[in-house]
Amino acid sequence: MNKKLNVQTCRTKRVIDIISIMPEYFTSFINTGLISRAIKNGVMEINIINPRDFSKDKHKRVDDKIYGGGAGQLLMAYPILEAYESAKAEYELKYPIAGENNLITVIMSASGKLFNSKAAKEISSYNHMIVICGRYEGIDARVAELTSALEISIGDFVLSGGEIASIVLIEAVCRYFENFLGNFESLTEESFSEEYKSGLEYPQYTKPRAINNLAVPEVLLGGNHKLINDWRLDNAFKKTMENRPDLVNRKADKKSVD
Repeated sequence: MNKKLNVQTCRTKRVIDIISIMPEYFTSFINTGLISRAIKNGVMEINIINPRDFSKDKHKRVDDKIYGGGAGQLLMAYPILEAYESAKAEYELKYPIAGENNLITVIMSASGKLFNSKAAKEISSYNHMIVICGRYEGIDARVAELTSALEISIGDFVLSGGEIASIVLIEAVCRYFENFLGNFESLTEESFSEEYKSGLEYPQYTKPRAINNLAVPEVLLGGNHKLINDWRLDNAFKKTMENRPDLVNRKADKKSVD
């Protein structure tokens, strides 16, 4: 165990363990951009665990036929559960005083609960997150039960595996980690933030002031912060109504229930 780890580090550092039979998916993800910087700065840690390393089969097989029949193969429970227990043991060894709100387990699944900004913020409060990626026809259902996992879908469509979906999840969750973003206002002034009432973000512009006769709105150039804020709120609402009217309808339905 690293003796330099102190109480504060154990309680604030976020650790994400990804269980996947295709670890190469994550090479670029963890070595570029804000994720890479956060890892280097000690804000977070990402580990990739391959269930094949825990397979008892001489060929490292991790899938088998589906009971009851059906097309395709299913990821077996035991290799994933062994990888899961290994991740838990390694975390407890390295961060023995991480405190409460320690672990959340997520399984990426097309049949899971729909992921959104609120879920990302809630998940970000956990010190340790284990993300399990499915492949083929999915994962033996007992994995979710035995790990008390939260099954999450990133949309009403099907992917070949959970790796890309897990990257989307992690990217969204990490933005809520302390010290992940250089400017915290970036988080409060974007689509689905509380600042914009869970709607979409307003249009934004940079230099030059005009392109092909399309000019930046004058109100954004005048320096009057109240007028700028009013314009942004109005245009955030207009954009939401144009692209995602369901968000406005959902909010209206909630108010009527309240």
